[in-house]
Amino acid sequence: MKEKQLNELHEHIVAAVVGIKELDLRDGGDMVCLFPSDMMLYGLGDEIIVEVTGLFNKQPTEVIQAKLAKTLGKTVQKMFPQARVDCFVYPFDPKQGWWSTSLVV
Repeated sequence: MKEKQLNELHEHIVAAVVGIKELDLRDGGDMVCLFPSDMMLYGLGDEIIVEVTGLFNKQPTEVIQAKLAKTLGKTVQKMFPQARVDCFVYPFDPKQGWWSTSLVV
């Protein structure tokens, strides 16, 4: 996948997430968007999986999680209409194992 296409995909993903007003995110600086290295070298295949994790401060309801999944899925599908696109939004649960430098006293 060419860098221009990757940047375009990133911009569309950021716009889609920022468009979910309930998340109260302002721009790409409020999120991290990672792409697998093989995607950058070879492009996307017939199946694309989008995963959203670490919504630490936002804790969206199940309705908002579903809205985010659908919005992101449709956003990626517009750029890759022939691919199967799945989007998973994982709720943040610190009891499942979590550590951060912000915890260090």
